[in-house]
Amino acid sequence: MTATLLDSSSGLVPVNESTIAHESSIALARHIQKGEDLKIRVEGDQEEEVIVIPAAIVTLLLGMLRMKANGLSMALAPIHSELTTSQAAEIIGVSRPHLIKLLETGEIPHHKVGSHRRIQREDVMTYMQQRRRRRAAILDELTAESQELGLYD
Repeated sequence: MTATLLDSSSGLVPVNESTIAHESSIALARHIQKGEDLKIRVEGDQEEEVIVIPAAIVTLLLGMLRMKANGLSMALAPIHSELTTSQAAEIIGVSRPHLIKLLETGEIPHHKVGSHRRIQREDVMTYMQQRRRRRAAILDELTAESQELGLYD
């Protein structure tokens, strides 16, 4: 299926999904009011309908469109969901054995269901934020040391 975008000067022009996402995110951003639901007219082959999208979903949709426009992949999952060790390792970007070590040392909280470990998605996200902060602090420290030593002008 080829996507098309209506261009007022030349009619229908074939475009890719990134372009559609980019154009849609710009249009959506023009119409959203903070904290307000959005009404959208949906045109089908034989009927037209107005649907209401809750404000929280509109914000999420805008973010997803922007990610797609930039060629980024995304996954949508409930925030309070439990993850298997394989799922958590994939999200963090580490091997499953390394994740098990993080769980066993207490760096990431977990609990067991029978003999299987389960991790709260929120705990995985917290660990990733902490890891980003540690990396940024180390990078800042290295940059400061390099400047003190005159390695960079």
